[in-house]
Amino acid sequence: MNVLRLPPSGDASTRTPPSDSPPFDFAGAAALPRNLRLLQAGVLVFLLGDVALAFGFGRLAAAPVLAGCALAACLLFAFRPRPGSLLAAPVDAKRLAACVALAAVLLLLGGETHLFYANLDWLARDAVLSDLTRQGFPLFYRYGGEDYLLRAPLGMYVLPAVVGRFVDLSAAHLALFAQNALLLGLCLYLVALLAGRRVAPFLALFVLFSGVDVLPQLLREGLNMPGHLEWWNSSLQYSSHVTQLFWAPNHMLPGWWMALLLLFVARGEIDLAVLAILFAASLLWSPLAAAGAAPLAAFSALRLGRGLFAPRNLAAAFAGLLFLPIALYLTIDAGAVKHEWLLFLPGFALLYAAFLLVEIPHAAIVYAARARLAASDGPLLGAAIAVLLLLPFYSFGPNNDLATRASIPALFLLAFAFAEIAVATPRDGGPLASAISALVIVSAATPAIEVKRALVSPAFAISDCNLLTSWRKSDPHVFPTNYLARVATVPPWLAAREGVRLELEERRCWPDHPHLPDSRK
Repeated sequence: MNVLRLPPSGDASTRTPPSDSPPFDFAGAAALPRNLRLLQAGVLVFLLGDVALAFGFGRLAAAPVLAGCALAACLLFAFRPRPGSLLAAPVDAKRLAACVALAAVLLLLGGETHLFYANLDWLARDAVLSDLTRQGFPLFYRYGGEDYLLRAPLGMYVLPAVVGRFVDLSAAHLALFAQNALLLGLCLYLVALLAGRRVAPFLALFVLFSGVDVLPQLLREGLNMPGHLEWWNSSLQYSSHVTQLFWAPNHMLPGWWMALLLLFVARGEIDLAVLAILFAASLLWSPLAAAGAAPLAAFSALRLGRGLFAPRNLAAAFAGLLFLPIALYLTIDAGAVKHEWLLFLPGFALLYAAFLLVEIPHAAIVYAARARLAASDGPLLGAAIAVLLLLPFYSFGPNNDLATRASIPALFLLAFAFAEIAVATPRDGGPLASAISALVIVSAATPAIEVKRALVSPAFAISDCNLLTSWRKSDPHVFPTNYLARVATVPPWLAAREGVRLELEERRCWPDHPHLPDSRK
């Protein structure tokens, strides 16, 4: 059976030979080499979140989701790598441990467990985890005389909330940290596996990947710069990797994993079915990151030609359709979310040009040194850059979350290519080496300031205030339509039960927060 067949375009790494094994060989799956086991473990975490959420749906919605998860798991664990591939190799235990340790440090600095300062976005995320831990799913709220359902990408919270339901909120936060450290550590290990050489400098360049946001901030503010550099304009942001880690791991982790699997598909390490499984499972984490990965996945699928209709791919497509209730849940009352075309706004052309020069100058270096990339990566990287060129035209979400979050997979691919080129370029003082060094030095300001804030700003205690209360006390000017949908718009077959309506609480949430007086009642 053909697991994957790409059109020949360079070296043998772009093709996978036919597999002699049957597609559902569980005896063979039990003896799989461990590198593949790591990839499977990461995808399984995303699947288990969908399973946990499905039990909060009504029977008509839960049944297809659970069936889709079961079929997806069968396809995932039935896959067998070709002999001699990266996934067929044994795990490098020391490298894996180092990557997990790096992931843990980054996430702690980003505010998880509140050991260090947690950025403002964590106030709402802490509230969501607290509400799910106390009440379970589905969650209902009452505000201004109207009832609302928590309609949000809950993938990051569901499994930790299950732990919290059996223990307490502190256990839920520890479980969240453990889950995210596992996913990030595995991702860093697997991307280093693909890079292959000079792993330490590659990972440093990859993690610190950023635009040169400090330059427009210097022009605007001089040396009196803000503590967060990336909103140098009010409409668009392509976040640095550290910014994504510190502010939005719920979007970053699925975006990185989808980009990682796109690279594995391009190199013939996995088939399209495994990518399709992750795509369906990760919708619950971040539909915006999935939207950014969708054109790249479609591009990879089209490159298969007739191989697109292999039995495993068709089975994975069918499994993906069974996740439709989750997609419907995520789009309930979505019309209330702010959205508009930016393309036709006055001054957009100038903003667009400046934005690309500031955020993705790495693309010019990657293009100039494209001969140093693996032949299999080139077409996918070209598609990723095309996505980054198109995303600024449309805005969706309170702070244009479309650009900020849908860009994550494409930025991952650009960072991967840039870091590969950087570590392979001799420091000979030539134009390419000088351009790389200058870009790395200037762009390092953005992640450096993020880390500085984590180390300098005092940590504050985890709050158990509900979502409405946290929103009202931290950002009362814009109603959180990205979290709440009117109950009147919810299909009656979707929610399994009616629940307690949570309301605004008259209490303090963060009495020790260094920047919020927490005086709003």
